[in-house]
Amino acid sequence: MAAPSQPVATPEDSTSVRVPWESFLYLATWAFLLYGIGAATPYLRADLSLTAFEAGLHGSALAVGVLTAGLSADRVERWVGANRLPDLASLAIGTGIALIAFAPGLPASLTGALLMGLGGGTLGVYVNVRINRSGGQDSRRMFSQANALAMVTAALAPITIGLAASELHAWRLALTLPVATYVALAIVRPRQADEQRSVRIPNATLPAAYWFAWLLIALVVSIEFSFVFWGSTVVAQRTGISSGNATLLASLFVAGMFLGRAAIGRGFGSRREPRLMIVAGLAVALMGACLVWVSTISAISGLGLFLGGLGTAGLYPVAIAVALQAAPRAPFEAAARATLAAGIAVLLAPSTLGLAADAFGIVGAWGIIPGLAVAAAVVMAITPRSSPRS
Repeated sequence: MAAPSQPVATPEDSTSVRVPWESFLYLATWAFLLYGIGAATPYLRADLSLTAFEAGLHGSALAVGVLTAGLSADRVERWVGANRLPDLASLAIGTGIALIAFAPGLPASLTGALLMGLGGGTLGVYVNVRINRSGGQDSRRMFSQANALAMVTAALAPITIGLAASELHAWRLALTLPVATYVALAIVRPRQADEQRSVRIPNATLPAAYWFAWLLIALVVSIEFSFVFWGSTVVAQRTGISSGNATLLASLFVAGMFLGRAAIGRGFGSRREPRLMIVAGLAVALMGACLVWVSTISAISGLGLFLGGLGTAGLYPVAIAVALQAAPRAPFEAAARATLAAGIAVLLAPSTLGLAADAFGIVGAWGIIPGLAVAAAVVMAITPRSSPRS
């Protein structure tokens, strides 16, 4: 699983912690679009007279774009430089939004979704590198802050698009709002003094500790999105409540995630070892998954969803910090492959659980979640400690 090349970059001084506000805004705006495209799909389907299958292809196209970014963003950075990377990614996202908003047919809208995923994935790589460099040893706190803000904008996306569609009959307007943010950021965001591009070292590889962290990212993101996609369905089947009420209960998962990330962002656990934080989070998430799995009482199931969100909250921020700190000499390559890991998890985990549900029922298939949590704990336990000069 070795990468073909390793760039060399000089990190910023980790002792001088400056909040990279532009990275927070980039991530928050991308989260709005990521959740907004799902909310806009029904309106797009009606406008273009698409089948359900054709409408669903937009999510697949977006995922393919993110995966492509995970394979290519580091090479693009070597080509254009770190300072131009977010501008290029924003251009891809803006073009994708325009194609979706004004698409005459399915090919154009699918191309738009692909470009959105490609730009968003590339932007995520830039954001992760910037936060890691700015935060230094405090980066996991910054990752948590950034992801907590992103959760807020993600939650606002369907509300904004729904209101724009119902009150203004203009869902496209809400979808295009982030373009103004990207234009403003391109103008006002600070540029780094040194725009040195990464250089290729033949036959260099990412260290072993990084690939353990890479696998950890894939596992914890799989847990998170399995909860997101299937948690309410399991609760509805186990408790007998309506799908609507189960969906309302599922908002407790989001609430737990937000509170957890906000707490870590405020410094909770900042002096703890990353391994301890990961294991503690997995234990709480496992407890929540088991409550959802066995409970026939809606209140207890809601508690399980909340605990699932609370435990899951810190897993990705801490795991991405561990991964990037394991490969300080290859920041963009490490961040790009981490995006690939997350993209694979988002693409495969919910569908794998769905296939298992077809074979064993969704309640039986839910047993995959505790299995993922145990596997992630094992990976964390056997991850070698990286040298500062890895």
